[in-house]
Amino acid sequence: MMRHTLVSLALISITSALGCASASFQVKSDPIDAEVFVENPKTGVKKSVGRTPVEISPSTLKEVAGPDILAGEYFNFVVEKKGYVTQKQSVPSTRFGTLLTSLDVKMKEGDDAKQAKIAGEILDRLFAAQKFALKKEYERAQIELDRVIAEYPDFPRALSMRASIYFVQGKFAESIKWYEQALKYDPKMEDAIKMIARAKQGRVPASKQGGNP
Repeated sequence: MMRHTLVSLALISITSALGCASASFQVKSDPIDAEVFVENPKTGVKKSVGRTPVEISPSTLKEVAGPDILAGEYFNFVVEKKGYVTQKQSVPSTRFGTLLTSLDVKMKEGDDAKQAKIAGEILDRLFAAQKFALKKEYERAQIELDRVIAEYPDFPRALSMRASIYFVQGKFAESIKWYEQALKYDPKMEDAIKMIARAKQGRVPASKQGGNP
C-alpha cells in the first residue's frame, strides 16, 4: 500500500498545529538513521540537520532554511538513506518556523524511478490541497484530495487532511468520519485521535476563530 512508500504528512496548520507553532519540529523515519536536509526551494541549497530520529528547534529551522524564506512561503525537507528512495516534503514557513509539528517518513528500498514519480505526484497534490486550505479555498483543496483518494483510498494522511478541512469548517460529523477512516489504515495516528476528541466537543480552536488558516 502507498502508505508504506510515501512521506506521511503531519496535519496541516488548520488543525492542532496552530496551538503549538513554537514547538520543536520532529522528523522520524522507518528505517531510522536516514539523513535529513532542509532545502531552500529558491536556491536549491540544502543543509543537513541530522539523522533520524531528529528534533529541530524553530530557530534552527529558520536559520538553516535561510533568511529569504518568508512567512507563508515554503521550504523542503529531504530525507535520504542509501538503498532507499529519497523522500521530499514541502513545508509552509511561519515566523515561528513551520506550521507543521512533525514528519514521519516510511521509506521504500531501492531507487525505483516509477515509485519516486508516483510519490512526487501525490505529494504535489497534497501540497496543492494544503495551499488551497491555507487560503480558505476549501472546495478546491478537497478536489485535490479527491484525486489522491480515488487512486489510493488507503493513504491515511490524505484522509486525515480531508478531515481537518471539514473540522475548520465546523462540519464535525464529517470530520470525525474521515479521521476514523484514516485510523483504519493507521491506528497509531495520534493527530487523528486527538482531533476526533476535539471534533466531538464541537469547537474550533480559539486560534482559528477569526484568524488565518
